[in-house]
Order: sequence, then structure tokens, then C-alpha cells
Amino acid sequence: MQRYGAGVSEQDLLSAFDNAPIGIAVLTPQGVVTLCNAAMGRLLDRDPAELVGRTFFDVTHPDDLDDARRNCVLMQADDARILRHECRFVLDDERVIWVSVSTSRVPGTAGHAAHLIMHIEDVSDRKLLEAELSHRALHDPLTGLANRTLFTERMREVLGGRSRPIRAGHLFYLDLDGFKEVNDRFGHAVGDVVLTQLAARIVALLRVGDVAARLGGDEFAVLCEDTEPHHADSIAERLRTAAAEPFVVDGATITLSAAVGCCPTDHADTALLLREADRRMYERKRMRAVPLPRNGTGG
Repeated sequence: MQRYGAGVSEQDLLSAFDNAPIGIAVLTPQGVVTLCNAAMGRLLDRDPAELVGRTFFDVTHPDDLDDARRNCVLMQADDARILRHECRFVLDDERVIWVSVSTSRVPGTAGHAAHLIMHIEDVSDRKLLEAELSHRALHDPLTGLANRTLFTERMREVLGGRSRPIRAGHLFYLDLDGFKEVNDRFGHAVGDVVLTQLAARIVALLRVGDVAARLGGDEFAVLCEDTEPHHADSIAERLRTAAAEPFVVDGATITLSAAVGCCPTDHADTALLLREADRRMYERKRMRAVPLPRNGTGG
């Protein structure tokens, strides 16, 4: 029996293959599985024998399939190539997992055809953590709305990526009147509930493609594409109405109002647009007295 180093036999290598903690498969250069280990079967929730004669294209997520096929073509063209990529697999129960795939090509020798060695590891937990961290970085932790960074990025995409003439959109800037008094009288926990309820009301008003954000404190912004001026007036009124609807928190009924500034998104300077919508909001706020919150039943 051939030896592969001090005290290591071919049987030892086969045992290592079978008992490896990550999925390992041997494939033809065309990507057809000829051998796979138990870990690969566990990864895909299948009997390893069922995978022989098939390709991993069968379980690759449709959105990742083109890249997987391109990688297979590259592996056929380069004996020295090692490819690493991440993609999604769809299991029989329709669960989707993220995997890290490392593929190397073993050149053919006398009596042995060229083949591929593939290592596949489940990285779903890491991808989930990355998604959560990305979401936290771009969303307001209290309301779940976009934060200023994501909202500005979205504005740049919308305003700078137009490929055809369309009606200008509108940017709305909303600020609650008397919100500081809510925090002072009822506490910040109640104030947080008011903000989350308002955020939910704003989201309920959005069309597909509209974006809402909490910019900080009790300031919110909404970006609506392709909006006629008279429709913008209607949206602003609906936002004011949403803010004026009583907030019920722990038996207390709190009534507030809001000033809403609106300006057309007729150019791509996002900072200037936000300043202009903010200016118009404060202009409306100055036009009327700021009402204090009223405590109703249970307050």
C-alpha cells in the first residue's frame, strides 16, 4: 500500500476525507460529482450517494447560477487556478444557506484524468451577522427606518441615476411640535414609543419606491419620486394628519402636531435639497404657534 508521509497510508487519507468537518467533493472538470464525503451530505441534507452523478448547479440559488457556471468554465481552462467564492444553496425543504466554496483543479496524469477538488463550508451565520451589522449601520435602531447615511445614498441613486426624463420627485421634511415636552413630562421611553408609532404611520403612507428616514430626534424625511406638485401637497397633508392622530402609550393619550416642509427634487445636490426642505419646514413652523401636548384619558 502506498504511503503518503510518515505512517500515513491511502486508507488514512480516505478516512480523513470521509470524516472531514467540512464538505469535500471530487468532480469532473465539467462539474459532475464523482465522490463526496459525509459532511457534504449533512450540509445539503442528503445522502452523499445521491449527489454522485449530479452537479452543484442543481442546488445553486438561481441568482448565483451564472457566476457558478462561469467559474466552472474558468476551472476547465486553467490547471493552476484556485477559485474561491460565496454563493447560496437551496435545500430540498427550500431553506437557503450561504456557503464558501474553494475549488482547485488537479491536472491529469498517466492513467488519471484531470478533476476538481471542491471544499464547501456553511457560512450562513457569518452572512447573517454581516447583514445585521450592515442594517444597523444604515438604519435607525429605534424605528427601523433608513438613517441619514442611507437616505442620502438613496437620494443620490434616485437623483443621479435617471436615464429618462420624468416628473420631478419631492422631498418632505417633518418635525414634531412639542415633542420635547413629551419627553419631559412622560419620559424618554414614552417618547420613543411615540416616534416608533409615527414611523409606522409614515411607512403606511409610502408607495413602492418611496423612502422614509429618521434623520435624528423627532425629524423625519420622505423621498417620493415622480410626483406632481398637487400630489405633493396631498402627501404633505397626509403626513401632517398622521402626526396629528393621537398617540396612545401606557394608557396616556398624547396629541401632537407636525410641521412639514416640501420641495421638488429638481436637481441632484442632496445636501442642498435637505437644507431647503428643512428651511421650508421651519418656515411653516414659524407661521403658527407651537402647541403643547395634551394629556387625555389615563394621563
